[in-house]
Amino acid sequence: MTSNKSPGLPPLFLLAMTDQGYAAAKHLSAYGIPIVGFFPNNKGFEYFSRLPCQKHVLPASNNDRMALLRKTAGDFDQKPVLMLTAESYFPFIYEHFDEINQLFALEMPDADTLHQMLDKNRFSAFAETYHLKIPKSTEVGLHLQSEEQLSEDLNYPLVIKPKYRTDRWNGRYHTKKAFLAHNRQEALSVCTELLQVIDWLVVQEFVPGPDTNVYFCLTYLTASGEALDTFCGQKIHQHPILFGNTSSALAVDLPALKAESLRILKTAKMSGFCSVEFKQHAVTGDFYVIEPTVGRMDRQQYVAMVSKHDMVLKAYCHLARISQLTPRKQKENFLYVEESLQMKSYLDYHHYKSKEQGRIRHLLRTHKICFMHLTLRDPLPSLLVLAGVLKHLLHYLLKGKTRYFEEDDLTRQLLQLNHHKAQQSGAAAAEKKEKVLTVTK
Repeated sequence: MTSNKSPGLPPLFLLAMTDQGYAAAKHLSAYGIPIVGFFPNNKGFEYFSRLPCQKHVLPASNNDRMALLRKTAGDFDQKPVLMLTAESYFPFIYEHFDEINQLFALEMPDADTLHQMLDKNRFSAFAETYHLKIPKSTEVGLHLQSEEQLSEDLNYPLVIKPKYRTDRWNGRYHTKKAFLAHNRQEALSVCTELLQVIDWLVVQEFVPGPDTNVYFCLTYLTASGEALDTFCGQKIHQHPILFGNTSSALAVDLPALKAESLRILKTAKMSGFCSVEFKQHAVTGDFYVIEPTVGRMDRQQYVAMVSKHDMVLKAYCHLARISQLTPRKQKENFLYVEESLQMKSYLDYHHYKSKEQGRIRHLLRTHKICFMHLTLRDPLPSLLVLAGVLKHLLHYLLKGKTRYFEEDDLTRQLLQLNHHKAQQSGAAAAEKKEKVLTVTK
């Protein structure tokens, strides 16, 4: 660890420095920005990074967390910048918001505004008021009978996922982000099982289409509503496949999605990091809003950091109240890859004998690769990431499946459905790829 008190750049506190938090540390530390990393535990590969000048494991209680943040902020002469990477820290932040807002430079909407976008029932009402095209969805809570909460007019299959992914969820289901149900009985069974681990679930209709039909628009809005920058991307693969986290993505230019995302987020009076995910219907070509991400960095934020739209660097400079730093070399025609997730995604597609596995092979030949984690400046975490990738590959070679993989007939059916829909739609859907989104007044 290095000395903290210096006349240099204000420190950046990352809560937490895992996943996209590590990617931000890797990226911003190259500018000489002091990084303070907070971790949920000392077991992840990110904890072994040499990039931060301080590393701290977060205590369990909110009061102890606040005491740690207060003490650590006092180690620096300049007001630290605070960036969040996970929704699980929202309750802590809002419980101590007044003090955190005094100690740190950050921008977030008030709690009620934020939860309007995170609560599926409230967001559905928002979508109806402002004419957003969304799949039908509802929330199912532990305190009520699932039968009473599952609407009869939902169209199957359904995606069932936690409202917030907690440490308990991650410990039980690892990287699994959601489950699928193809009828009401199966949906009730899945909800009953999952509610033993989590208090609230989101149940949402499935929009047909492969991973490449998913698009996202990342931005940073100041408290006055100014967008520091905006970036649009297209998912190539996800893990788990069809409805998981981004494992690979490309930069795309979709002005209509950019305009619609900013309309949604500004109308909702968002501030700070925020984004909107869309999925294009495989037959109609219509874009559906799948979910907003607000109050924190998105997991695939690194894809924007290495592009011409580095809103993380711009957000840091804005919050630190310093002149914009000169961007380092920006990449074009690149493929973003999250190493372990992409390996698992590729192998899972191979298991299902899906042609989707060929898509990534083609892109690897035609694009430069930007890895989310790997860097020569931080060798130990990079070696641990590579070891994890190798472990997934060896597990597949020895046992015919990736770690934690569960054979899923419904996933196989959805892959076949997507293939059928793609043939059915043909060139018509492709022509709608760039269609202008219109809002009915």
